[in-house]
Amino acid sequence: MQQKPASSLSAVQIAMLVLGALTVVFIWSLFVYQSTTSRAEALEAWQSEHRNLALVVSESLKQMTDRGRVMGRLVTGDPQAQTAESERLLNLLAEDPVFNRLSVYTGSGKLLYASHPESARPDLSGWYNQLEAHQRQFGRVPLLPLRSGAPELGSGVPGWRLPFLVPAGDRNADGLARLILIELDIGYVAGLLQHVALGHRGFIQVLDSEGEEWMRADTSGVIVGGIRVPRIMPAMNGRVGSGQATFEANGERYQYAFVTRATHGFTVSVAQPFDEILGPMLSDQHNQLIVNILMTLLVAGIVYWLVRALTQQGRVLSALQLSEHKNQQLIERLEGEHARSSRAAAIDHLSGLYNRRQFLDMASGVLQEQRRKRRLSALLFIDLDRFKSINDSLGHQVGDLLLQAVAGRIRRLLGPGDVAARFGGDEFVILLADDRTETDIEQWSAGLNSHLSAPYELNGIELNSSPSIGIAICPRDGQTIENLIRCADAAMYSAKKAGRGQYRFFDQSLNLKDVEEFHLEQAFAEALRNREFILHYQPQVCLDTMTILGYEALVRWQHPEFGLLFPDRFIPVAENSGFVVPLGLEVLRLACTQITRWQAEEVPVWPVAVNVSPIQLAQPGFCRQVLEMISEHGLESGQLELEITETAMLDARAVESLHELKAAGVKLSLDDFGTGYSGFAHLEAVPVDKLKIDRSLIAKICNSHDDSPIVSSTIILAKRMNLKVVAEGVETREQLVHLKVAGCDIAQGYHLSRPMPAGDVPDFLRAFAGEEALV
Repeated sequence: MQQKPASSLSAVQIAMLVLGALTVVFIWSLFVYQSTTSRAEALEAWQSEHRNLALVVSESLKQMTDRGRVMGRLVTGDPQAQTAESERLLNLLAEDPVFNRLSVYTGSGKLLYASHPESARPDLSGWYNQLEAHQRQFGRVPLLPLRSGAPELGSGVPGWRLPFLVPAGDRNADGLARLILIELDIGYVAGLLQHVALGHRGFIQVLDSEGEEWMRADTSGVIVGGIRVPRIMPAMNGRVGSGQATFEANGERYQYAFVTRATHGFTVSVAQPFDEILGPMLSDQHNQLIVNILMTLLVAGIVYWLVRALTQQGRVLSALQLSEHKNQQLIERLEGEHARSSRAAAIDHLSGLYNRRQFLDMASGVLQEQRRKRRLSALLFIDLDRFKSINDSLGHQVGDLLLQAVAGRIRRLLGPGDVAARFGGDEFVILLADDRTETDIEQWSAGLNSHLSAPYELNGIELNSSPSIGIAICPRDGQTIENLIRCADAAMYSAKKAGRGQYRFFDQSLNLKDVEEFHLEQAFAEALRNREFILHYQPQVCLDTMTILGYEALVRWQHPEFGLLFPDRFIPVAENSGFVVPLGLEVLRLACTQITRWQAEEVPVWPVAVNVSPIQLAQPGFCRQVLEMISEHGLESGQLELEITETAMLDARAVESLHELKAAGVKLSLDDFGTGYSGFAHLEAVPVDKLKIDRSLIAKICNSHDDSPIVSSTIILAKRMNLKVVAEGVETREQLVHLKVAGCDIAQGYHLSRPMPAGDVPDFLRAFAGEEALV
């Protein structure tokens, strides 16, 4: 018993030593690999930089030769004659900082003219044959001649001027008409390199087609003498060629790259020693070498410490083995406590059923097993009717006892594979998972409904309660537990609307409206936060002048799932759920924002009418909110008009709010007149400016002599009360004519314009202004 731990510790010590050795080997292998890779990458990167620099310099020289070629086109006659062409040539030469010398020769190479006669070449016989051969291969382009054709320049002596032969004039039977020798200032060319990164010993060369050096320069200027560079013999059979190589000079290795332009007979090469290229990398490698040494020492120290610690650990291992039995007992006790705590976390403490989280975890697995066996499953969502009233009137203790009694009745009805849970409050969920048909599910649900509706005896109190049950079938209504809960919840909502003690199956065709209302109610708060409500605007037209007097703002819901919803789909839901007040404020905000935007865009702005719910109008702070909103957007009170319904006239608080708004300058109109139970007697108490006749009365007008006497009488009485009359729902020309004859002031409806988004209003105004009067 004592030797086995000792042997185990010895094996661990050996493993530590091997691991430390492998770590050190890995560190130094990685160092060697990174050093080799960094060296290759640095050389390759600088080789690419040198090739690009040689290409840029060669392109610059090529452009200079193109400029010389342009100058050559000016020499067509006698260069010694004082002609406009010769004067222009001399001016260009004087202004050019590169071409500082120019000589003109005959086609056979005899000197005719020189800008500097004392240093001009008397003839070009040494280069003439080269020029002839070059033109036969590449055409009439400027050429850098061979340095061997300039015997006055000895070996190692720099040529301070870079000559280019430029053919000029038309070619005759004897050959070229003119030859021009233009010499570039090498000092100027070398000065362009002073800002180029070539290091201290890097340099650039310009070579002729045979590899002879015409010029050598570095960042300091032209180099006289210098190291001997192996001759480059580039291929002169293409337009632009490139290459690279290395060489050794004076014990140093150099890397160079070159670019050849065969059409102009020159090569540009860039060379730089290896130690300058690799200098920064070597400094980093030195730092990395120090880091590797420190890491090696650190690993060695750690391994030594671990081996020593393992040795000391062996001494106390026997003492640890003595306490192993006690530790095992403690672990078993902890496992038992954990099992009890897990059960407590999974069970609802009040009902004894599973809680929501545990039910979702278990039900997903049960549902998957049911689908694998091709069996029907049913999810029942149960909500107790009037539980809040019971809780409030009899106390929470009685409410808790009722929940426990309901849970007990549910538990007694469950089959072996069924799962039940309390979701919270008075909501229970059951997953029926045995092999049942739809008839069995309906019979079981009816029995559950009857069982839960039986009287309860709680602390000497006999209590009657009933459930509302929604049922969803898998796979017909959904194939996941989340979808089934959603469908069963919607079905429960439908059952609760049908009365107490009811159960309903989820049916998309029968319960579509209820389900949609349920989802709209659930999405209302999020829609207000996400600003999903928009306004459409319907113009109101003056019947006397056929001009637009204002707009009515009509709210729409841009629902992400159902699309564009009209008010009849969601306004009743808003009124029933209490969202009508924040919705009304959102509509007022949208209308004020749009009026401000139209003013900024110089769109003619008339009063915009907004519908106000009686519930909203009766709120204590409604007047203050409206006036603050008008002030916040910088509007005048007359630019906003509020439309109220006849129901608002029956509420004293609403009438008081109307008087406050009227005193502040806000226009008021009575909407849907003729559909409620109030009449003209109530108008005396309400400070409205307009009376809007409901579309149901306008629809009866067909332009006969007995058309709608109610409409005509309403218009007459409204005139007596100094009210403007607005006709809603005008859809035909006959209705428009009848209303105009009857004395109606304003009309709106599909015959004049459908409600439109705010962005379409400017185009509509232009189109409406160009149309002829309708009557």
